[in-house]
Amino acid sequence: MPREKALEYGISSLSNVELLALVIKSAYRDKGVIELSEDVIEKAGSFAKLLSLTYEELVSIKGIKKAKAMEILGILEICRRLTKIDRVSEPEINSPEKLVDYLRFSLAYSQQEEFFVIFMNNRGNVIKSEVMFKGSSNSATVGIDEILRKALLLKARGMIIAHNHPSDNCTPSGADIELTTRLCDSCSMMGLILHDHIIISQTGYFSFRQQSMLK
Repeated sequence: MPREKALEYGISSLSNVELLALVIKSAYRDKGVIELSEDVIEKAGSFAKLLSLTYEELVSIKGIKKAKAMEILGILEICRRLTKIDRVSEPEINSPEKLVDYLRFSLAYSQQEEFFVIFMNNRGNVIKSEVMFKGSSNSATVGIDEILRKALLLKARGMIIAHNHPSDNCTPSGADIELTTRLCDSCSMMGLILHDHIIISQTGYFSFRQQSMLK
């Protein structure tokens, strides 16, 4: 059993399925806890996609009742909050791969669109990073004036913006392109630099900078 294995060999010795089995603890008469854990991972699509599971999806699995579903969601929310720190650090900014990883953990598993802004000084160091706008499963209303006002208050000289696509399709919409163009133009008039606009999903990302879509 996972608990006995962890006690003898350490928690790091457990496989993904065994770790989840520790949380689930027990199954039902016709199926063991390991098999039930495999069912949960299968429902998510993979172990990496567990954070995307909803309450409705969990209780649809035979053997997962309301209380157990909430326990699992509680653990997943702890994981989400631990990775969603208040400030992204300079190493993430200076490494595209680390920045994408940070944004994926911060945004990609949300069931609604969230618009994230990283404000930077003239040396490219991070002043502040935060989710400024939230929306529905397929859109978020973004206020350019509010972003610029915040940049002025922080005395920022540049920014990176990012948002998630819950659909897992990172292709920018017409609205995404229009927003980027308008914000880029507004930044230029105010002496600010829009370094990038990144669209993130669970499995991929799209960078306006990499695609040469920023002025």
